[in-house]
Amino acid sequence: MKKTVLKFSEILVLFLLIMTSCNKDNKVISSGYTTLDYTKLPTDVEKIPYLKLNNWFVHANVILNGEVLPANSVAFNNGTNIDFYEWSEQMFLWITSPQDSTIVLETREFYTVSPPDSLKKRNLIPHHSTKTLSASVNIMKLDSEEGQAGDGDVLMSKEGSLIYYITFVNDVYAQFLTAGKQDSIKYPNKKFPTTQTELDAIKAFAKGNGETLKSPNTLSMELKTSWVDLATIPTVNKTDYITVKANVPIYDKKIDTIWTPTGNTETKTLALIGMHVVGSVNGHPEMIWATFEHQHNSPSLGYKYIDANKQTRTIAADTGDNWLLNKKSTDTVFNIVNMKYGKTDNAIEAKAGKTITASNTKRINAFGVAYDNDYAPNNENNSTAASNSQIIAINNTVRNQLIKGDVRKNYIFIGATWTQKGAAPTGKSYSVERKQTSPGVAVGASQLANSTMETYFQYGAKKFNTSNASCFACHSNSLHQNTPNALSHIYSELKLGTIITANSPIDSKALATISYK
Repeated sequence: MKKTVLKFSEILVLFLLIMTSCNKDNKVISSGYTTLDYTKLPTDVEKIPYLKLNNWFVHANVILNGEVLPANSVAFNNGTNIDFYEWSEQMFLWITSPQDSTIVLETREFYTVSPPDSLKKRNLIPHHSTKTLSASVNIMKLDSEEGQAGDGDVLMSKEGSLIYYITFVNDVYAQFLTAGKQDSIKYPNKKFPTTQTELDAIKAFAKGNGETLKSPNTLSMELKTSWVDLATIPTVNKTDYITVKANVPIYDKKIDTIWTPTGNTETKTLALIGMHVVGSVNGHPEMIWATFEHQHNSPSLGYKYIDANKQTRTIAADTGDNWLLNKKSTDTVFNIVNMKYGKTDNAIEAKAGKTITASNTKRINAFGVAYDNDYAPNNENNSTAASNSQIIAINNTVRNQLIKGDVRKNYIFIGATWTQKGAAPTGKSYSVERKQTSPGVAVGASQLANSTMETYFQYGAKKFNTSNASCFACHSNSLHQNTPNALSHIYSELKLGTIITANSPIDSKALATISYK
């Protein structure tokens, strides 16, 4: 019986593919059998021969979907751009490694950060193997994890899935935060830890509370992640994604201009499409800010790079009409907001003259450096092409060593940024032309954005068309401090909250978002 069903399904797939190819209007009849477009990286950039992935894997061998060790942030080599990019790649591979029948991200090493409750407090929710993560759509403004697509803007895939967001912190961050709440940190500057001495103080505090940090050398980490409903992804691409089970809000969708939350949740399998990896390292309390996207997400505008023969090459903008967040790459109008998170009853509301529907999304800067000039983006690269080449090289070096079939090969490292000399962020990006080269300016991929989380706030977009469009344009304050409050938008709200336990009181309005099943 099983064999007969399999043959029938194969015939059905073939029939649908034939029908699609015979469609005179070239329209997709069933998206479930259509392969998504994907980002293609140049293969002729100079390689990084000394980077051997077997040194990252637990058993010193590259294994299919195998477990990777975390980068040692205490021993971080504060040297070239490649050092920062290697740290980013290793951390991403570790976070998405299998462990205890799940992935590291879902283990007790990380906590889910709740949305703010009615008192503007956030809570840390410990992970447990019998409980489900919780996710929410774009809720607050840009300076909260729920509004990463813009200032309350809601993002949707072309197949109709809302983009969901989950924020995490690791156990080092959680213990540092708790010690800060109790004024129990035993080192003077009270910045995110960067040294062994500072880490030892946090470990001692955790031990006093009966907690043992599992991977303390990671130092403080904060992750922001974006997801879509796996059920809306074409059948042939479903295995291309890292997935989790999560509770998501249910909306009343009877009216196409306003979706009202019912107050209930449902459990869905979500597919990872974006991740910010942020962490403190030796010499950098402002943290490294790195971002990754799935290769099927969005088409990029054109860019330049330098090949292995030192020749500057130009790559045209991505094409195709079947990206996850874009149905027509040739459209000259893109990244237009159709709906926002409303002020009334947390509803999703269409903008005037629009309905609740997807819009075409594009990644304006393919690798976090401005596409429309050829300025030096940092003190190591004298052009945008040189910067792009380094990031393409690290992508190729890592992805080529991962074994075919490893789901992590489908994720692209877009870039990372940090500040000159690890100084407190000025909110400015490195620029010789504008005489912005002092400590504290953003370097690396200094105008970094993720098309799923800063969709409408990318450099080159109308809302954020400024040459200082780095992560630190928002993750800094006017006093130019390197304090957690200035850098991490969730830190002060978490200090007002608590760590959720089975008996913890929870605000009723937040219950649907942060409760477990």
